[in-house]
Amino acid sequence: MNNKSIHSPSRFQHSVAWLSTRAGAAALCLLAAGASACSKATPTPEKEPLSTSPSASAAIVSPTASAEAPEPPPLPTFKMEKFAPDGVSPDRLYAVEGALMVVDDFRVGRIVGESIEWLPKKIPADNPALGPNRIDSVVGRWPDGIGVLYSSTNGRAPMPTYFPMTGVGMAYTAGPGGGLGNILGVARVGESTIVAANSHGSIELTTVRGTAARKFQTPEQAGCKEGEVRKASFGPETPAITPEVIESSPAGTLVSLGLLCEKRGPAAEVWDKAGKSRIIDLSRWWSKISYWPKILKGNGDELWAFTDGFSPVLHYVNGEFEALPLLERVMTHIFASPDGKLFAHDGQTIHRYENGKWAPIGRFVDADRYTTMAMDEKETIWVSSGGVHRLRPEPGAAAPLPCSTPFVYLYEVSSKNEKNYSYPGTRKGLSSFAEVDSITLVEFEDGYKRRLGIKVTSKAQGEAVIAHLRETMKEESPRLMCFNPPKEARKIDMDAKK
Repeated sequence: MNNKSIHSPSRFQHSVAWLSTRAGAAALCLLAAGASACSKATPTPEKEPLSTSPSASAAIVSPTASAEAPEPPPLPTFKMEKFAPDGVSPDRLYAVEGALMVVDDFRVGRIVGESIEWLPKKIPADNPALGPNRIDSVVGRWPDGIGVLYSSTNGRAPMPTYFPMTGVGMAYTAGPGGGLGNILGVARVGESTIVAANSHGSIELTTVRGTAARKFQTPEQAGCKEGEVRKASFGPETPAITPEVIESSPAGTLVSLGLLCEKRGPAAEVWDKAGKSRIIDLSRWWSKISYWPKILKGNGDELWAFTDGFSPVLHYVNGEFEALPLLERVMTHIFASPDGKLFAHDGQTIHRYENGKWAPIGRFVDADRYTTMAMDEKETIWVSSGGVHRLRPEPGAAAPLPCSTPFVYLYEVSSKNEKNYSYPGTRKGLSSFAEVDSITLVEFEDGYKRRLGIKVTSKAQGEAVIAHLRETMKEESPRLMCFNPPKEARKIDMDAKK
């Protein structure tokens, strides 16, 4: 589960802005996007490298799959119903094992039918030396393993803290006394709870409930080269994979996601129930790990992993990862039912993953600024958006929503490209397309990554562009999707001189 607290004031401000506009559709770029162009002897790569192994390409949906599929049946339309029992309007919602939890100021409660059962404990309202605190997340298992992550609003000394609200456990603070501190995630392994954190630059796993302990693989154990991983100035050795998120399967497998050896591609460190770990390369599906990736519990020894809406969700099952099909639109949220079934929202429609494919279950378009989606044991969907809301299906059914913005997504832009880079290789591949004058090559940002794609006038034209690129740029895997780039997208002149 991703339950990050604060890295630094700038990162916190960035994450808040992201949460208010989209969830999970962005990724962390560790190299400066404005880096200068490479020398003529080594041409600047236009895209970020991604493995082209057969298993990777097979994981991506065929670009023409949406055109070949039959029209979907009418869907129910969900509308938000505000949840404010006894006049109390909680402002945040969190799904934990066995319950849906809400937050109102410094109180934490459990949704029970039409009411809220408030926990007797509260976090400290403030730190006398630093000022007010705030609740960042609610984590754990109901009833005896609920914890809260809270931090100070003082940006110079956030001191993010895990605080046990029910059952037996100990509090843990990352960066005590002020300075760099960040709780990277919290996971339950059997009857134990483990916190992953960056505390004053030291990456550590701390057991706050129970006795189970886990250790990261060291750079040497993982085969990292000298100089790839920074050396910790004190404390434990920097791990081969610094986690961006950790979570455990119901069966007790612990998984962390991050960059292998800091400078390589995305990877997972996977600990079995006995505590032995191994590393699995994820770079054939993902080029980066976003700022706020997510791992959800599945059923048994199963997990679902999400980094951004342009990349496939990864399914951990039978001890390995596999990629799920992509949606036609950009995926904005994923959430799971209490029994581990996976759901996704694309800004227009909610989908359920079953039998190897996505099945739409209803329209939900009142979702511009919601931050959380969750499902209770009765399969009611909940969201938080300026409060906590239930989704209620309206009588009647909605007609399938046609796509008015067909788009051919090409790739994530190389972080080495200049900001005014003109993509000569891609333009050359498109130059012989018969309708080149009616398409628009655009570079856009989704909050974390620069990406490249083509605005087309129709789905048929998009399919023609893809067929053309298969001949002129055989190494690419263009994808036809329904997407409207942000208005700030940069149009690339097809006749640029460089």
